[in-house]
Amino acid sequence: MAFRFRISQRLFQPVSARAQPATIRFTRNPVKTQMASISTPPPGKYEWLVVVPDKPGTTQKRLEVRAQHFEGLKPYLESQQFKTGGAVLKDKPESDDPSTFDWYGSTLVVVAESKEEVKAILEKDIYTKSGVWDTENALILAAKFAFRFP
Repeated sequence: MAFRFRISQRLFQPVSARAQPATIRFTRNPVKTQMASISTPPPGKYEWLVVVPDKPGTTQKRLEVRAQHFEGLKPYLESQQFKTGGAVLKDKPESDDPSTFDWYGSTLVVVAESKEEVKAILEKDIYTKSGVWDTENALILAAKFAFRFP
């Protein structure tokens, strides 16, 4: 029994025409990514993936101090010490009204030298000072991201 192979014309193109390192193709439309090596932290610093749960029954307090929390983020955002962050919810919200969210806590990616530095940052936040965040049970992990979307 003879096998028939179909040879793609793409194989005969130069490598530069075939390789698209900044593109991942999961669909017919290319998705542009920024590879992690482009934005790795400076020497001696690491990216830390942080998940901080809320203490039970603190939804109202979270909403009361939310504006102060966002104000406190500004220095970290301007210095790019915080790469990304936001709320973690227990379920998909039915609306964009934060008072209806089923809050779990918060997540962020922080550039810091150590876990202790990350903990110190968390302790300064109004969510911790007002009793919203349960920093005792925060998950703080050193992370090496393989890719990121702009």
